Order: sequence, then C-alpha cells, then structure tokens
Amino acid sequence: METESKLLKILIEKPNSKDILTMAMRLENNSNFNIKHDIKKLEGIWELRWSSSNSAFLNYSPLVDNFQFLNPSKSNAMNLLKPRGINRIIGTGILVKLNPLSDIRVGVKFTHAGVIGPNIGFTKLKALAEIKRDQKGWLDITYLSDKLRICRGDKGTLFVLRKIFDEKLFKRFEQFIKEFY
Repeated sequence: METESKLLKILIEKPNSKDILTMAMRLENNSNFNIKHDIKKLEGIWELRWSSSNSAFLNYSPLVDNFQFLNPSKSNAMNLLKPRGINRIIGTGILVKLNPLSDIRVGVKFTHAGVIGPNIGFTKLKALAEIKRDQKGWLDITYLSDKLRICRGDKGTLFVLRKIFDEKLFKRFEQFIKEFY
C-alpha cells in the first residue's frame, strides 16, 4: 500500500516522473486482480495520468482531462478528452462496448467517435459517427484498487489511471450513453 500511496502522490505532483514506470511495475507484480471478483471496482471515472505511449492523446496534459467512464455491469464505456475544469460531458469522445475475455483481460470494441458539445436548451449538441470498420482491442488489468488502475493494452502500452470520485459527472455519462446502447 505504501507503493500505491507514493505513486498516487507522484502522479499528481510530477506526472512525467521516470519513477512512475518502476512503481507501476512493482504494483503489477504484487497484484491479485480478478475480473470475477473485482469488476464492481472498475465502475466509475478514471483519469489517465501516465502512459508509456508517445501519443499526445494518451499522455497527461495540465489543460485537458483524459477520462475513461466505465460501466462494466452494462458493458459500456467512454473515453473523453475534455477541457480541464468543466464538469460536463463535453469534448472529443469515443464510445466503447466492453467484454470480459479472461480473469484479467477486457475486450473493447469502439463503436462511435466524434465531438460532444454543450446542451442548448434541452438538446445535447453532438457529432458522433458510428465506426463502420471493426475497431477492437483489449486491456489487461494488471493492478486495481479503489484509487488506482494499471493496465496494459494490446499494443503494449502501459496505462496508469487514478479514480475520480464525481457521482454527478458519472450520472451525466450514464444518461448520455443511453442514447447509444
């Protein structure tokens, strides 16, 4: 637990620290995550704080919230890049269907992508297109607690995310996703 606390502190204070990889791997080595037992812990909002990717979209930025909304009990999720500080479902989004594949592996199928705007009156502005070509992948959940998730993607990328406790924003996600699934 000491390693997790230190890692969470570094993710906030020094999100580009070279120590993140070492600490994440230490936690992975001591993990006992199992989807059947821990699936409820996956539910919620997860903020991407660090990844081994060179892609700007998969790395921390002080100007952008990079959130994953996960609702595994309904097999759906959304990746959302949004302006930091705006507590709404606004930004660039990708909708995802989830499918457990093994004790640690979750299959992902990207179904819609595009821009999500603000509400104008009772209408939510959005330009989300259905993804016609099969876009699938998977994530191995290699560590999970109530505050931290570490996973590895099918392309080898390591992701470190911290849980965001914002019930109001999660309810907005649940309401939004109903239009699609």
